[in-house]
Amino acid sequence: MTDALTVNTATGEVGVAGSDVGLVTLDMAALSEDDLLAMFPTPVQAAGALLLARRLIAQAPEVINGRSKALKDAKRQLLIAKGYARQRASGRTAEDRRVEAEADAEVITAGEWVDTCELLLEYARERRKSLSEDVEILRSLNANFRQEHK
Repeated sequence: MTDALTVNTATGEVGVAGSDVGLVTLDMAALSEDDLLAMFPTPVQAAGALLLARRLIAQAPEVINGRSKALKDAKRQLLIAKGYARQRASGRTAEDRRVEAEADAEVITAGEWVDTCELLLEYARERRKSLSEDVEILRSLNANFRQEHK
């Protein structure tokens, strides 16, 4: 992301230059009560966000399983690439052949794909964790809204 951040030193607002991304006020004490209330979601928005978060978290096991399978497949492809590279290696000693095999382009590509798959799996796990926390926050908000509107 190469977008430049802009900071308004008078208000403490931070934003992305040239975009319509909403600004986040850092100086919360300077806000009026109306400004603070405008930052909170309405009961309908909170309920909608909770439904969306629950739908996304319900898909998490399928996504994580898919990414786990992709990682296993990538590791298998790396082993195969290493095997073929060792067969093609022409070094005099076993150590020379091993080093030559590790430097093979197919082995390097397969190793990079394993790394990518590991990162994607870790991202999916972190996303599930984040969604779980979001659901808890949204449940709390919804419970508070129900209390207030009785």
